[in-house]
Amino acid sequence: MRTFNLNIVFVGDHDTLHHLFNHPDVQGRFDPKIAAVLKRERELREDQEAPGVIVSEGKIWQEQRRFTLRNLRDFGFGKAGMEELINEEVKMFVEEVKKSDGEPFDFMSKFNLPVVNALWNVTAGHRFEYNDPKLISMIQRMTDWLKRVAAPSNVLTLAFPWIFKIFPKLFNYDENVKIQSDVLKLMRENVKEHEETIDQNEPRDFTDKTLAEIAKTTDPHSSFHGENGKLNLVHTLFDIFLAGSETTSTTLTWAMLYMARYPEVQTRVQKELDLVVGQGRIPSLRDRQDLPFTEAVVMEIQRYANIVPQGVQHVVQKEVTVNGLTLPMGAMVMPLMKELLQGSYWGDGEIFRPERFLDSEGKCRKDDHLIPFSIGKRQCLGETLAKAELFLFFTGMLHQFRIRPEVAGQLPSEDYDNGITVLPKPFLLRVHSREE
Repeated sequence: MRTFNLNIVFVGDHDTLHHLFNHPDVQGRFDPKIAAVLKRERELREDQEAPGVIVSEGKIWQEQRRFTLRNLRDFGFGKAGMEELINEEVKMFVEEVKKSDGEPFDFMSKFNLPVVNALWNVTAGHRFEYNDPKLISMIQRMTDWLKRVAAPSNVLTLAFPWIFKIFPKLFNYDENVKIQSDVLKLMRENVKEHEETIDQNEPRDFTDKTLAEIAKTTDPHSSFHGENGKLNLVHTLFDIFLAGSETTSTTLTWAMLYMARYPEVQTRVQKELDLVVGQGRIPSLRDRQDLPFTEAVVMEIQRYANIVPQGVQHVVQKEVTVNGLTLPMGAMVMPLMKELLQGSYWGDGEIFRPERFLDSEGKCRKDDHLIPFSIGKRQCLGETLAKAELFLFFTGMLHQFRIRPEVAGQLPSEDYDNGITVLPKPFLLRVHSREE
């Protein structure tokens, strides 16, 4: 498909996407002339390579992704310390929800704060208060930004990037850049604070670990060298903050809506939790293997919600042939996530049915076609943390509360607002303590 001056290839077949997204020549993010305008920071030179992990390419991407994956694991991915940290946030969030006392509760954007705290503790070593006005404002603005950058008009940004140099206020482009700059400022402040208090022998978190790597790097061509290293750290923190908080919190918001819409599923999850966990403690990651239906429900929520319907594009860096079709250099490969997560492979993919992830013995079964975190070499680096957060927040809520529609018999709508991630239309639910 050719749109304006862009070659776009839409892929709705799992095996084809798996091949392309693992192909070494299909790992680009943007055409160079587009990247020059889409730079997050005005002070970056147009010929300067994009920093961080999400929009970077080549050596920078390889170095930053490898280091980030390894060191985030060191600071909690899949470890007991990370679970304890998440469950502390779950407990605090449960107490916050209890304040509603059965009155209509608005879940929209409520999960952002505890999810951000879990991320921020790993990366920056501290947490925010839920009523922090600076953080609340930042999250609200980023949510609005994510809606705008996925608007149909955004194709103009990709097709004619130069137009925004002439008309910087067109489609709120100037505001989009300002929001990104404000978030980057928060990341810079964090890095500066760490530089002033770091103990090279006792790294406290991911920021310290990266600063230690920068301090010992002497190769001027490395993405960890000197000021360039700090630039990459700031942008990697931005990437973790953006991708990790929004996707997880949006999935959890849909989870609450689905539990109100499908009370029989909610009841079955709660019976399983009561049998395995009981009331004397909160759910743990070690309970997963004994909670097959609950795990299947979490997987079905991710599949059915399809919160990133446009996926994340890859750009062909050298001409590639697949299934007899030659993709030219610069072509954008876009996954058709609706087909991949709800299409023909699933049979009844447009029906919410967690049992699809259970085998004949009632055990939870994995399915390689379930790819909410994408697939291939650029698969989401925060997948392990996101899965832990989804499971612990979801089970923590259902362990404590019954989720009901605001008005009995009137189910919340599954309609949504478009964006990079898709949020439900505003809705209210009643949350009742199961102890009552």
